[in-house]
Amino acid sequence: MKQPIAHYISHLLYLHDCVIIPGFGGFVGKKKSAYIHPVLGIIYPPSKVLLFNKNLSENDGLLATHITKEEGIDLYEVSILIEEFVQKIQNELVERSAFKLQKIGTFSKGKEGNISFMQDNSYNYNLASFGMQANLKNKKLERTIKDGEKGVVKTIKEKDFTKTLTRAAAIFIPLVGLSLIGITQEEKINTIYGQMANLNPFNNTKKTEVVVEQIEITTEAPVVEIIQPIEAEEIVNPVIPQHHAYYIIAGAFAEQKNANKLLQKLKRWNYNASILEGGNLMRVSYNSFSNKEDALLALAEIRKENNSAWLLTK
Repeated sequence: MKQPIAHYISHLLYLHDCVIIPGFGGFVGKKKSAYIHPVLGIIYPPSKVLLFNKNLSENDGLLATHITKEEGIDLYEVSILIEEFVQKIQNELVERSAFKLQKIGTFSKGKEGNISFMQDNSYNYNLASFGMQANLKNKKLERTIKDGEKGVVKTIKEKDFTKTLTRAAAIFIPLVGLSLIGITQEEKINTIYGQMANLNPFNNTKKTEVVVEQIEITTEAPVVEIIQPIEAEEIVNPVIPQHHAYYIIAGAFAEQKNANKLLQKLKRWNYNASILEGGNLMRVSYNSFSNKEDALLALAEIRKENNSAWLLTK
């Protein structure tokens, strides 16, 4: 044969919602609509979920006729090849308790003799979604404009909003402090206001260093730190820490270079990855969560690709 029987089963699953392997069982396809993962934000295209039913074992002629047409061999010979293929599956299930059907999925046999099937989700048998892949919501979206140029639509990220707030705080806090000093410091206040006039907290092109000067107060008013701008390269902004309690761990390493290598790989895959130090090992995290339920949902999705991922609670 030019192609294995699994290849022809896979080909028929694109065209039919029911494909039977005579003497073994049948696949039933059920269409699934597109959806967005509630935690990871991954957009999944429409797909076809494959269910296996061992009771659908009667030969309907679909598989044998298709192979005969494609291979150009006798129908009787094809029937023998299919019987040998089914026998091979049965032997594998007895010896190894598992059999992988290329491009379709994996059969496994339990202790009680029942056969279960797990679909290979890397192949989408819904023709309406041909060529579509799962994508992250926060990636750049490209569209073609009429004049042939490409326009880029970039979603607003939460961290950009936080960055803007911290810059605004760098100006707002000193102004609140000035209101507490009083009339006795009027001359110094006027000088500081003149120096602060050139400071723009929303300008990304200029970078500024800040110098803290403490003004002595002769009255009982509290001591307030005044931030004076000096032209330099960057505004030093306060970092607002986010506290998380649950981490999905991708791996743990004793050497820094190995942890950094996995960290960069996860970031290229658009995970909010980080390295957690503790004990003798450096643990690399996919993401962190403050809610245990969200962390468990994300862990279940990640384990489809990495079975060794685990949840760390801190």
